[in-house]
Amino acid sequence: MKKMLKNDIRTRTAIAFVSIALISIIIFSVITNIAIITNFGNYIKQSTYKDFKDIATSLAEAYKASGNWNEAGLEISHNVMMKGYGLKVKDLNGKTILDFSSMMNMMGLRNFSKTTTKTLPVVLDGKKVGYVDITYIGTMPMNELDFKFLYDINKYNIFITILAILIAFLISIYISKYLTKPILNITAVAKKLENGNYNEKVNDIPKEEELFNLTAAINHLGESLKNQEMIRKQMTHNIAHELRTPLTTLKSHLEAMIDGIWEPTNERLISLHEEVTRLSNLINDLELLNKAESDILGIKKIKFNLSEVVKNILINYEAIFYDKKQTIVKDIDNNILIYADKDRISEVIINLITNANKYTQIGGNIKIKLYKEGNNVVFIIEDNGIGISKYDMQFIFEKFYRGEKSRNRKLGGSGLGLSISKAIIKAHNGTISVDSILNKGTKFTVKIPIDD
Repeated sequence: MKKMLKNDIRTRTAIAFVSIALISIIIFSVITNIAIITNFGNYIKQSTYKDFKDIATSLAEAYKASGNWNEAGLEISHNVMMKGYGLKVKDLNGKTILDFSSMMNMMGLRNFSKTTTKTLPVVLDGKKVGYVDITYIGTMPMNELDFKFLYDINKYNIFITILAILIAFLISIYISKYLTKPILNITAVAKKLENGNYNEKVNDIPKEEELFNLTAAINHLGESLKNQEMIRKQMTHNIAHELRTPLTTLKSHLEAMIDGIWEPTNERLISLHEEVTRLSNLINDLELLNKAESDILGIKKIKFNLSEVVKNILINYEAIFYDKKQTIVKDIDNNILIYADKDRISEVIINLITNANKYTQIGGNIKIKLYKEGNNVVFIIEDNGIGISKYDMQFIFEKFYRGEKSRNRKLGGSGLGLSISKAIIKAHNGTISVDSILNKGTKFTVKIPIDD
């Protein structure tokens, strides 16, 4: 239980906030208290110094009026006694003339061991006529009201400090709960994703930018894991299907020949050889894709004229467009030199051109563009064929993926062409993207750095 509390982010956040608030409040209270006492002490000192001067002045005036110290001392003794001071009057030689310090004992202050004495001159008509020693309890001359004032200040300060700590504690609990709630929600969803429940999402989206981005990332991760799981299952199914078809054909033909049902004629042997070739090509494509995704494709870059390569490919594949009576619109800039792997880039262009031919109906239109854009070369192939649905577009570059309608197996291919093309372009630090509308057409855009 202790370990759980120790590692609980909400508890630790609350403790951190409370600790910061507590330290701040205590520091503030101590500084405030010191400031009040210091300033009050300065006020007392200034006030008392004026009071002492008034006593010395009153004593001089009483001495002047009466002509002797006894009457002068008696005249001011009541005032001195009420203020709790002890008083001694000395002549210029330091001899004690009057002593009223016993008044402190009369007021019950005899038990105070620490006293302070201030000596002031008694001045009459500009001349010193003696000295007065004024004694008070402690190091600061404070009366009962002064002590009560400081006591009340300290009492209120302690009360306010406790109240502030309580308020800070409640606010800290609220803030920690507010801040950690999204994190706990994200953690709960992450645990469910870890257990394979990819449909889970964080529905309570926080407003804070960092938490908003984290929530969006977790939701995107869940969606990606869901799609990858679906692709993995479909890929497993497709690989099995791709392998099963030629193997089934080979098995049935060979069994028929072994049983003497069929003669091993040249035509049948050629058919079997074609199925073996198909299997071999599929394995080669898988091996090529694996190398590309593992960054061991072995890209061999040279400087070549991409414009001429595209033109030659179009000439070599002219017959497939002619057979389907398709119109080819070419807009190819001349003499575009590029530093890349000529054979691999040719594979990409051939794959995109043959796909456009396959998925464009008889009599359709295909546009091909090649031009420079900054430090990139851009190759675009656009058709008005069967198109790709929005759902299928997000998986179009995945291995073996074919949409149910737009990429069915009857049109041929292993379903690896676009995956290989993307891997080749990525190995050249380029990009390949697709835009498509179902039943209206598709546009592939390839961008490759000219010098990389």
